[in-house]
Amino acid sequence: MKMKRVLVNLAIIFVFAALGWYCYDHGKAYDFIVENVACQDEGQTVGAMEAVQISIDSGEGKILYADDRDQAVAIGSGTHRARIDVLDMNDKPIEGQSRVFAFKLSALGKKPVLNVPFAYRHGSPAAK
Repeated sequence: MKMKRVLVNLAIIFVFAALGWYCYDHGKAYDFIVENVACQDEGQTVGAMEAVQISIDSGEGKILYADDRDQAVAIGSGTHRARIDVLDMNDKPIEGQSRVFAFKLSALGKKPVLNVPFAYRHGSPAAK
């Protein structure tokens, strides 16, 4: 009878530890940089875009002008979705000039940086 009680207590401890890890991992906010600067792609220079709006996980969009960068936040360590809209002179999205793609923060490198011109060109923000 005593062995059964020990096993039940160990199972309860394991379940609470697993629940704690799950809640921590899926609720943690990760900061990363979103930049609209020129970059190198296969020996070619990809110039900065004039004005774009980027939103992460359907959140509030950030407007980035050429040679601009800002901090973004993603919740959880799984796959995230980003939407890049090219803006006109009045900072309104141009119809048909948007890209939506999925990415993982781990694919952005050790210090996560999402380069908007690179991601817009390739449809994914793979590490440079």
